[in-house]
Amino acid sequence: MRIKFTGASFYNPTSQAFDQELYAKNGQVSSPGSSDKEIELPKGYVFPAFRDGHAHPVFAGREAAGPVVTKATSVSEIQQVLRSYRSANPGQAWIEGGAYDRSIVEGGVFLASWLDEAVSDVPVVLHASDHHTIWVNSKALQLIPSPLPQLISGSVDVDTSGAPTGVLREPQAMALVLDKAPARTIEQEVAALAWADKVLAKQGIVQAQDAWITSGMTEIYLAAVSEHALLLDYNLAFKIEPHEWLKSIEFAKTDRAKVIALGSSKLSAKTCKFFADGVFGSGTASVLEPYLDDAHNHGEPLWGKSELEAACLTAAEAGFQLHIHAIGDAGVRQALDAIEYVQQRLGMPELPNVIAHAELINDSDISRFASLNVVANMQPLWAQADGMLMSCVPRLGMGRIDQMYRMRDLIDSGATIAFGSDWPVSSSNPILGIATAVTRQTADSKPEGGWVIEQAVTAAEAFSSYSSAVSFQLTGRHETPLGIDQPCDFVVLSHNPLEVSSGLLRDIQVLATYKAGQQIA
Repeated sequence: MRIKFTGASFYNPTSQAFDQELYAKNGQVSSPGSSDKEIELPKGYVFPAFRDGHAHPVFAGREAAGPVVTKATSVSEIQQVLRSYRSANPGQAWIEGGAYDRSIVEGGVFLASWLDEAVSDVPVVLHASDHHTIWVNSKALQLIPSPLPQLISGSVDVDTSGAPTGVLREPQAMALVLDKAPARTIEQEVAALAWADKVLAKQGIVQAQDAWITSGMTEIYLAAVSEHALLLDYNLAFKIEPHEWLKSIEFAKTDRAKVIALGSSKLSAKTCKFFADGVFGSGTASVLEPYLDDAHNHGEPLWGKSELEAACLTAAEAGFQLHIHAIGDAGVRQALDAIEYVQQRLGMPELPNVIAHAELINDSDISRFASLNVVANMQPLWAQADGMLMSCVPRLGMGRIDQMYRMRDLIDSGATIAFGSDWPVSSSNPILGIATAVTRQTADSKPEGGWVIEQAVTAAEAFSSYSSAVSFQLTGRHETPLGIDQPCDFVVLSHNPLEVSSGLLRDIQVLATYKAGQQIA
């Protein structure tokens, strides 16, 4: 069936002008001509649909089912949210939610006793906004073995007697509590994913990379697809554990086979996810120069050089794309070194390898992204001088802070920047990310003129990073979105983002989302 879309102004990426109509046949853009059906769209501006190159939809759905403390600006507000949640869910034996802003307490030190004041009879677990930290109450602390086990990575905050005080940092430490959580039913998991899927669709997103798949999570996607519960397409990235990476890669191969056997275009499993380091908030991101608050601390590289190279090579030989979390400049360098090691032996891969976040990059490593054809998957909403970023000043100093999120330098070097939200770490709304990448300002337009504005990108570049660049990340193909014979995936926007003033970008609304010529939101 040939469909003719009218009623809106249709951006033509080839001519960079606006057309008055758009044609589609069998889910793909087609040449103008006769049509079997005409659809009048809301009056607005049609642009290529968004794609999210790094998100965690299952985690977002799980958190939304618990107490949501994202907007809380004080401990007392968090306590009130917990009291209200407990009152509404009196029979719940485990409370887990998020995501609290660690910058609301100086030093990011939170105490279990503060949560006890709100809920003390069942375990409470709150994820920090960086999702590399949890804050728990005393009931949850009772689940931790005593004495504390030796950790390969991460840490547990303790008092002078060595007793845990309420905060656990990085996955291995967090697992001391999270592994004790009651198992969720597959029905609950599919409902959580379906909720997240609808949120993304309403924001104009038609495809996403789930960047953290561990045991049991593939089954959530398989069930959701089988039940026709999903609107978007997803690619899965299997998390590779440093201390048992051979086992992790075998798990990835097994679960990839399950996805292939399903045979659905809505689901692929092409990627392995590695963590090179931690995060700045916990002082675990790996840095070339030591942290200012501890001259002996260079962060926590989670792999030795040869181990990461061997693991990446094994994953690549098995046909997986590499997707490496690297935040500090030492972490980014180690990730680039590992990718270079693999490509020297196997050649350039069909799918580009990816370094996620790349918050701090040494000058000498900027050009390596383009030369190695590595996609820098960055989170544009983080490129603002908000409380989260400024809380890192005591550890990093303003000199390093002002060297973060070097989007302009990467683009000018010839590198591909694909955007991802890292939701639920930050909002999944691409419009907010685009506005921040362009203005380098907070929601209240601070600082005047933008933070390190020379690293800003244009609105056109930002839109490309949230659409065609992510498509390249996931397919390895450079394609013109909404070009003839390309998927008819588009979003209808309330205003033209290429003409509206930068200060009003964040006010643009998504009026409709179409995937393969069909409305999904």
